[in-house]
Amino acid sequence: MKKILVIAALFLIGLLVGTGYFYWKNAISLPEWYQASTATKPIALPTATASPMSSPRSASAIQEKIKTAQPGVVQEQLTASEIDNLIMAGLNKSSGKSQLLPSAIKGIKTQIQPNQIRTGAIVDLAAIEQMPPSPRTEIIRKILQVMPQLRGQPVYIGVAGQLSVKDGQPQLSADSKLQIGQVELPLNDVAQQLGMSRSAVEKNLTSYLQFRDLSIEKIDLTKQGVVITGQKK
Repeated sequence: MKKILVIAALFLIGLLVGTGYFYWKNAISLPEWYQASTATKPIALPTATASPMSSPRSASAIQEKIKTAQPGVVQEQLTASEIDNLIMAGLNKSSGKSQLLPSAIKGIKTQIQPNQIRTGAIVDLAAIEQMPPSPRTEIIRKILQVMPQLRGQPVYIGVAGQLSVKDGQPQLSADSKLQIGQVELPLNDVAQQLGMSRSAVEKNLTSYLQFRDLSIEKIDLTKQGVVITGQKK
């Protein structure tokens, strides 16, 4: 009987270790688009991703078009690459303790489908740990507290889900998920595990995609990109 119990205990220990290793390997798994890029040359700074358009607009060009639009309804269609440019522009606006944040981003990519937008970046966690604490790095530091095995790793961190509107700006839908490597977790669960409110988690993830001269009323995801409709401020 004792022998059977020992064998059962060893089996359970092996199962737990194996599950933990599988989870960790998935968490540090990097997406194919990044692996393909680094196979030929390293990405020192985030760059615009492939787009149906030959020349994606810069973030400043998009914001300037909205700023100079006539009063009334404004509608803009943004490609995946243009979303990348807007996010990068938001990152580069970091100031004070957050000004080093863009240097920790080693690649960024947005993918758009009619029922979902998926956007994320390769984050050098070793670089993040060397930076002074700031609101911009809070969620990443919280993740490292919960998953210390990720320390010192380049890790893919992104979000996937629909986009809705709150207070005239983009917001993640209720069923959106945070993705770490190949591991996807509901945002509500992430907020609970990190000891943060759902709104604080969302602010960390959506603060880079804002339209200062447009009060958004509707966001549609299509095969061609994101269609944003709103009123000019």
